[in-house]
Amino acid sequence: MDRLSVVVLVSALWLCACEEKNTAPEQQAGRVDAVLTRTSKKSWSDVCDVAPTAPSAIKWPQLTGGLPGSDGAKYRWVNIWASWCKPCIEELPLLTQTFSSWRERGQTVALTLLSVDADASSAEKFLAGRAGLPASARLQEASAAPGWLTELGLGAGTSIPVHLILDAHDKLLCVRAGSLAQRDLEQFQKLLFP
Repeated sequence: MDRLSVVVLVSALWLCACEEKNTAPEQQAGRVDAVLTRTSKKSWSDVCDVAPTAPSAIKWPQLTGGLPGSDGAKYRWVNIWASWCKPCIEELPLLTQTFSSWRERGQTVALTLLSVDADASSAEKFLAGRAGLPASARLQEASAAPGWLTELGLGAGTSIPVHLILDAHDKLLCVRAGSLAQRDLEQFQKLLFP
């Protein structure tokens, strides 16, 4: 797949992959658009890198801070990010604006941030300077990220951002690697709220 990088042998290379493998949303090929225009029925497998046929509860790695509640939202969108990841930072405003817009229409999706920063203070400093972003949980060990992404069905060398979509019971519906553009979120919205 074009977004999945070659499996890296060391975590340090994985951490560098963020800035090297992701392209700006406006430069990405419209994979979601291309697939959906060819099919009359939309499904998770059309827009996700991993779409389990039988959603099951996600197995979380050890986290600091724990995951916040989803406040009764119909879905939870987990954005795996880092303060040093330029594509991650660039898409955060798009995610928060989009989910706010959906919420105004009664389409509730809880945005949960999950940092893979090795240093907790880096993520905390970043979030402190940006109003409107939710708090972030963090992997207790950033080096656990490649193994966890593999467990989710992605390659160990997958670069962030990575997006997980969970139902109201935290069962995994979709795993999507790479930055998202507005057109991608519009296609996800059609699946979430037909």
